[in-house]
Amino acid sequence: MLVIFLYAIDTTVVSTAMPTVVAKLGDIELYSWVFSIYMLTSALATPLFGKLSDLFGRRRLMLIGIGIFTLGSLLCGAAQSMMQLIFFRAAQGIGGGAMYALSFIIVGVVFPAERRARMQGLISGVWGISSVLGPLAGGLITEYWSWRWIFFINLPGALVATVLILFGFREADSDRRRPQVDLKGAVLLLLGLLFLFYALAPGGRGSQGPSLFSLALFVLALTTLTVFFILERSVEEPIIPPDLFRLHLFTMSTVISTLASMGIFGAISYLPLYVQGVLGGTASQAGAVLLVASLSWTGGSMMAGQGMNRLGYRAVCLIGMGLMALGYGLFIAVGMGRGMVAGLVEGVLIGMGMGMVNVTVLVAAQNGVPVDRIGIATAAIMLFRTFGGAFGVSVMGSVLFTHMYRRLVTLSASAGLDLSTAEIEKFANPQSLMEPAARLLIPDRLLSVLVDSLGQSIWYAFAAGFVLMLLGFGSSFFMDALTPATTTRPPERGRARS
Repeated sequence: MLVIFLYAIDTTVVSTAMPTVVAKLGDIELYSWVFSIYMLTSALATPLFGKLSDLFGRRRLMLIGIGIFTLGSLLCGAAQSMMQLIFFRAAQGIGGGAMYALSFIIVGVVFPAERRARMQGLISGVWGISSVLGPLAGGLITEYWSWRWIFFINLPGALVATVLILFGFREADSDRRRPQVDLKGAVLLLLGLLFLFYALAPGGRGSQGPSLFSLALFVLALTTLTVFFILERSVEEPIIPPDLFRLHLFTMSTVISTLASMGIFGAISYLPLYVQGVLGGTASQAGAVLLVASLSWTGGSMMAGQGMNRLGYRAVCLIGMGLMALGYGLFIAVGMGRGMVAGLVEGVLIGMGMGMVNVTVLVAAQNGVPVDRIGIATAAIMLFRTFGGAFGVSVMGSVLFTHMYRRLVTLSASAGLDLSTAEIEKFANPQSLMEPAARLLIPDRLLSVLVDSLGQSIWYAFAAGFVLMLLGFGSSFFMDALTPATTTRPPERGRARS
């Protein structure tokens, strides 16, 4: 749980400090890459370390992951430029992804099915608490200390985690096969995900919608990933074994996890924009909405363990996805008329729903695969969860920015504002409404147009999210109605042949 806490808090603590980091290091155009490169390498490390843990052992790989994360944190804190920070964040993401995946894998291996659900719920609860503490800690450390200490603060925790694993975790001996790492598959997966991240990155699309370049990158990413999955069929030790998708419980867990992640990351990304950009609220008020969502996430995670043991996977997924769909539906139904209430209700429902789904699909996936595939199955769920979140943010962002650009053109013309295309593209960036200094530079007549445009655009973005949540709710009907105790685990490959 300490390892999960370190990883989770590091994903949120940086966001609060980034304006100060940019002020010190410059190169504001590289702002988004500090986040995206961490997500990319973390997502890549998840299946790779999951597979390696099946071959080399969980304990050894966890220690390596903590070591990489610690070194990356130390280098990030010492960075002298944005390019250095991005490079070191990439290394930190590799270690963080390893720690994240292996924490869930170790729980899946060490604890029996009946206790596994409860432990996964506790771990998800730690994630929720970390997401609350991260922004608060980042702000305090940056304001009263130095932004460099948001990275250095990881070192004591990593040291304690290393000692606990060295002396407190003993892995049972097993007859492991000679390790064979699929390097060709790793390269293809790296390229495919890299192309996908470039296509989904903010710099890859203009305010009028997806650019031709980003669409070309998206096609290239799909092509590369398709080749990757085709080649994986003929590899003895694939990174993501295609035959796992023949197991219904694992497949449905992957689908539902991906769709749920689209919803939670979309809400986390754009609810603060609604509070600050449309309602004119403060960063503290936006943080309060996220705080409510995080606490609800923790509560949902706690309920999921007991829920799936009594009701089964399908029922808990239906309830969780139903809550997420209801949250989005209520938001678009009441519009902006209820102010902060809409944002708070959205946060409660989506957070609680995600907490329930998050734990359930992970336990279901682990119980639905052979014992020797628990590591890679867990890592695969983590991978699809990460990119589900990235894709959800991208879809909602594309809807938001495209509609805002068109809305600005219409409203500025009706208001008699003579704006050039360049000015419209500049003001179509909603970040200008969230920064007090930038907001003061906007003419009064234009400010009302911007706020109205942003409000309507966020409505359309949440409407797109509502459709995604309905897809998740519908998919939950196809989830197995088993409980952890009644799930029959498929035999290992060697035993299946004998």
